[in-house]
Amino acid sequence: MPEKAALIAALILERPLCIECIEAKTGLDRRETQAYLVRIARVVQLRRSKGDRCQSCGEVGRVFWLIQPPG
Repeated sequence: MPEKAALIAALILERPLCIECIEAKTGLDRRETQAYLVRIARVVQLRRSKGDRCQSCGEVGRVFWLIQPPG
């Protein structure tokens, strides 16, 4: 489902989110979310950090985001 990958990519574009918030916003379970993150990482540069703040829930931990290339 490309639309689910696009939804996740839009959510994390320049906005770090933890996997729990990505799941809550998309309705996907952990396995599906991780699979889509792997697919997204094959196409664009997926950033991961273990010590940043989620921009949704505010928790510090592992977050994912994309950085839009300058255009």
